Amino acid sequence: MNSRQLQYAVVLSQVLNISQAAEKLHITQPALSKQILSLEKELNVVLFDRSTTPLTLTRAGECFIAEATDILFREERLRRSMEDFKAGDKGRLTIGISPFRAGYFVSDTIRQLHQEFCGLQVVLKEAPNSTQLHREVADGLVDFAVINLPVDEAMLDVIPLEPEPVVLVVPNTLLEQVKNNRSDKVSLADCQHLPFIALGAHQELRRLFDKLCMTSGFVPDVTTEVVGITTAWCLAQAGIGATILPKRYIDGQQTDGKVSVFPLENAASVRRPAIVMRKGQHLSKYAKAAIELMTKR
Repeated sequence: MNSRQLQYAVVLSQVLNISQAAEKLHITQPALSKQILSLEKELNVVLFDRSTTPLTLTRAGECFIAEATDILFREERLRRSMEDFKAGDKGRLTIGISPFRAGYFVSDTIRQLHQEFCGLQVVLKEAPNSTQLHREVADGLVDFAVINLPVDEAMLDVIPLEPEPVVLVVPNTLLEQVKNNRSDKVSLADCQHLPFIALGAHQELRRLFDKLCMTSGFVPDVTTEVVGITTAWCLAQAGIGATILPKRYIDGQQTDGKVSVFPLENAASVRRPAIVMRKGQHLSKYAKAAIELMTKR
């Protein structure tokens, strides 16, 4: 039994399909089947019930996968801990983050890290949703990830970051459709007649937008749906419609007098990001430095 076999079994337990697991592992299907059978023969137990579609774990298999996952995590933690002993400041830091947040949230941190550690490579492992980011953390594929709260803290160490409010961006050509548009804050209820630009239905910012509209008592007229916040910002600048965006993103943009930006009255219009990592995970000096920079904001 070796680490490679443990990895093969764990991946197969995740997808429960030989063909998909082989593709994910970049090996042939017969090679994977041979390795799993060899492992079962050595252990003298059946790990996977092959009479079902998809495959299912036997009771022995459930126990084995839990222990194998822990062993692989400990091996990864050991490997990462040894990276601190490399000569000089050359190293690697991997951060899990959404592609939307990556564009505005970590640039200052990365700049300061490069100033402090000559030769450090920072890898942003961008994932489209929090579910995948959780998986990257659980699998030990990142040093830490930035995810919105709440999260399950049973398996994670959590360091809350500064709350991140979202704001309403309205093209100045549409301001007359906003009641009390001279107020410091606006209610979405006063904006229900606006055409809106919104992110896709499965994206976190879209879910927040829908929730805010629902609590404000109206169904928004989403005339344009986009994938990224940069596109939403550009279309708002072009006068296509209003949108909600993270304030931190807006602070780094040039408005050119084409849009007006309003804080929202609804207290729920605040996202609460946090740094999360698997409990007990080794933190390299680069990860520690990054976390310190991000928590000092």
